[in-house]
Amino acid sequence: RNRTLVILALVAVAAVTAGFLLYPRQESEPVFEVQINAVDPDDLGVEEWLEDFRSLCAFVKGSYPYLELKERTHGYDWMDLREGFEERIATASDNEGFLTIIMEAVEALQNRHTWVMRPREVQEYSTRFSDSWPMNEVFSDEVAEAATDWYGAYNRVTARRENTRFDVRIFYDRGRYIITDSYARPLTEIGSEVTKVDGVPVDEAVKARIERGYLDWDYVRGKPFLWMISPYHFGEDAVFTVMGPGGEADVTFQTSTGFPGFTHLYPRSALTFEKYEELGVGYMHIGTFDPSTIEPRYDRILEFLEEVEGYEFLIVDIRGNTGGAFRPWIEGIVGPLLKEDALHEYYLAYRSDGYVRGFHAGELDHKEEVPKDHFDYLPPEVLGEEYEIYNFSTTYASTHAVDFDGEIILLTDNVVYSAAEGFTNFCKQTGFAKIYGTPSGGDGFFVWPAYFVLPNSKLVITASSSMSLDRTGRANEEARTQPDVLHETPLMDLDELIDFVLQDITQGG
Repeated sequence: RNRTLVILALVAVAAVTAGFLLYPRQESEPVFEVQINAVDPDDLGVEEWLEDFRSLCAFVKGSYPYLELKERTHGYDWMDLREGFEERIATASDNEGFLTIIMEAVEALQNRHTWVMRPREVQEYSTRFSDSWPMNEVFSDEVAEAATDWYGAYNRVTARRENTRFDVRIFYDRGRYIITDSYARPLTEIGSEVTKVDGVPVDEAVKARIERGYLDWDYVRGKPFLWMISPYHFGEDAVFTVMGPGGEADVTFQTSTGFPGFTHLYPRSALTFEKYEELGVGYMHIGTFDPSTIEPRYDRILEFLEEVEGYEFLIVDIRGNTGGAFRPWIEGIVGPLLKEDALHEYYLAYRSDGYVRGFHAGELDHKEEVPKDHFDYLPPEVLGEEYEIYNFSTTYASTHAVDFDGEIILLTDNVVYSAAEGFTNFCKQTGFAKIYGTPSGGDGFFVWPAYFVLPNSKLVITASSSMSLDRTGRANEEARTQPDVLHETPLMDLDELIDFVLQDITQGG
């Protein structure tokens, strides 16, 4: 897998458990209906496109958990964008233009679990979940057949979004948009950083790109930022004001085909191990919690943990880990190292709309609904009648596989997300590990998305279905997990944080 920041944003898919999908449908469960109209994607026009968009708006308004939260953090109400998107759809000339607008509307929801599914994924899900309700109602034969008609348009739209780059790299690094080559080497002959885009201060220009990229939040400086700036964000002809040796200058950059990220950022191997024997420190980097990748390597993880059993410190580095599932870190790391069983307390707040409640009925009917006065704090919107809160807290069992008595240290960054964020929260909540680095990425107690079909085009939207709440009642997507020791490092310098931690712990930090 190409570990570029662009790809990291797109593959942040996590599923703690898909077990609820295997529950048989019960007559008592809420009505769950998928509307699919008998129209061929090749015959779509403005009327059908607008109907699809309005259907998306109804789904977002009733089921999407983060409308008010994103208004609070990003300063705009997604529903206020509706008129502008409708005006653009009304002038679209073909399915490719419509798909572009829908993808930008979904991007503006600003959640890394939410996007328009690739046609290939839709067809794979149709096969995989053919006997699993309610997935087989969403990924029906009609939807899978329609996906075939979307391959060409989807590939062309995503190529414009993901496969065009400047011949320089413009990445956010501790408050600045720095200019480097693909190996993060400064291009001082061009300029050290971007200060404006098309005459607008870069921070202000970035705020307006909500439909073109995910805006992360810099907790140190209190501002939103793009991980990187590519031609897709501002156009291939964008004029950048750069700070160079002779002061500011306006430049345009050449573009080429290819992913706009660095050629490398995190270790390419899913698992990396190292021993600092003279310091009594074991180190492992875990790049994913994808079960298919990590579960076959349980024996290697356990072998390493046994090798460092007598060490004073164990560093677990999950920087760049966008998630996968809870099970790999519960069974592969936490269980073997726990001295006794540990409770991980977390909750999910769902909108009570019929669609999302019906889609998740098989899971939620087996969970305890929690009264809102259980919490000292809740996001204001969750206090309303539109949300129901369920207890997903879980006790993780100690397997007593490793007798490690030293201190565990976790390294995190803002790319850490979903199931990896869940691990980070567990470490923080229980004291399982001391956390170094920067705030993590959020949405960490994610169980399974809600999937929604646009009735005419049969495009499928996958969206975060619930708001992750930590044991204090705060939204994990908003509060994230804050490190015990905040330490920012230069972009592309993974070793710097490791060196900082080694120095800190050997000096009694």
